[in-house]
Amino acid sequence: MKLWNFMKYKMLPAIFIEDKIEISYKQLAFYQSKLSQKICSGHLMLHYGNTDFGGMIGYLACIISGSVVAFVPQEENENDVCKKIQDYKPEYIWIAQEKLLYLPKHIKKNFYTIYVFAGYCLLKSVFKAEKIKKTDLTMLLPTSGSTGNSKMVRISEKNIISNTKSICTYLNLKEDDRAIISLPLSYAYGISVVNTLLYVGGSIVFTKSNMMQMSFWNLIKKINVTFFAGVPFSYECMKKIKVHEMDLSNLRILTQAGGKLGNQQHKFWGEYAAKNKKKFYVMYGQTEATARISYLPPEKNMDKIGSVGIPIPNSKIWISDIDKQMILEPYKEGEIVCEGDNISLGYAENRRDLELPNTNNGRLFTGDIGYFDEEGFLYICGRKKRIAKIFGKRIDLSDMERKVYSILAEETVILTDDSQIYIYTDAEVSDMQIKQILNYFPFSVNLIQFCKMAELPRKTTGKIDYCGLKK
Repeated sequence: MKLWNFMKYKMLPAIFIEDKIEISYKQLAFYQSKLSQKICSGHLMLHYGNTDFGGMIGYLACIISGSVVAFVPQEENENDVCKKIQDYKPEYIWIAQEKLLYLPKHIKKNFYTIYVFAGYCLLKSVFKAEKIKKTDLTMLLPTSGSTGNSKMVRISEKNIISNTKSICTYLNLKEDDRAIISLPLSYAYGISVVNTLLYVGGSIVFTKSNMMQMSFWNLIKKINVTFFAGVPFSYECMKKIKVHEMDLSNLRILTQAGGKLGNQQHKFWGEYAAKNKKKFYVMYGQTEATARISYLPPEKNMDKIGSVGIPIPNSKIWISDIDKQMILEPYKEGEIVCEGDNISLGYAENRRDLELPNTNNGRLFTGDIGYFDEEGFLYICGRKKRIAKIFGKRIDLSDMERKVYSILAEETVILTDDSQIYIYTDAEVSDMQIKQILNYFPFSVNLIQFCKMAELPRKTTGKIDYCGLKK
């Protein structure tokens, strides 16, 4: 990987572990080289760990060695992990020691430990495997909806380099920036924070605290964190615990991706940032685009509430009609299409797929429906696949969720089994609000069922766990 030059910043701090351990770029280069020497180039390493220093070292060492890293979401159970091992047949597994305890015996017997570091073990297969035929493949990431199956996004070195440089450009990241990691490394948004900060010589901060704990925000103050990355749920939580009232003078960049941010939240955090001389970036991305597709310049927050902005540097976005022709009129909805060197190679579902050619060829039909306004700012309306048909009437579930959000100011999930609509929420809902919500639906109230939950199920990324909800 030709992205990082650790020795260029050798005396600067690369990693903070809580406020107790500081690791320089020189030390980081040493630690990753010790591990990368154990990994033969051209092979596959399954990464099953946590959002911590050891997990990051495994990632860096694997791709710097010239092998391919395949991330497993840390919330997956041992059965899902075993399926990925059987489908992809990795030569190596980088696994957190506490997770190793739960691997079944029939899997463990096929691997042996060759290296131990930072609470992780590097396992090597007892079977001799052929190298992956020469491709640009560098990383496999699960898609946001792929937990529990083997579908992964194939990402190249070129994709990572392109997306990293584009993000660093529009965020204007520098070597004195420090980012606290609150998102999983197996998540495209989370690993992009690591890639960008290490590219510019900045620092990564790891903590066991979560953002609902005061220790998390105290750490941000104590070691002068400048950069926070969150999903919509993060910003909902931050408002509840009144982060906007805290003294966070060193925090200069706040970014949001991982789903549509409600207009109320967009306005609130946009105003907070402007008032406190910070920059709040609303962004749009997909794993298939190696994390980032567009961003809204902070100075446009108040003028373009609800927009996800403009294309990232060195990329293009356009709107496609049903015949895959470009829509030129403003405000006319169609499928969002993006082009650039950040567009992934395609998908994989097993070992054989690792040698597939580039099936996207630099163009991604996102499956998201959106439009441009007259000034070229992008707005997202929903997903193509979230159109339901009930008794002959079409309903856009994403659009209905946005309308319910405008009433409750809390995230709500709407699902259907094609005969009834289910509205899931963990918010307190009054009779008046229920009446307002029911007025939005063109159906008999008998077809709509409210499901009050103590807490909506979420993945470690903060996104709604739709599979868990259906169960």
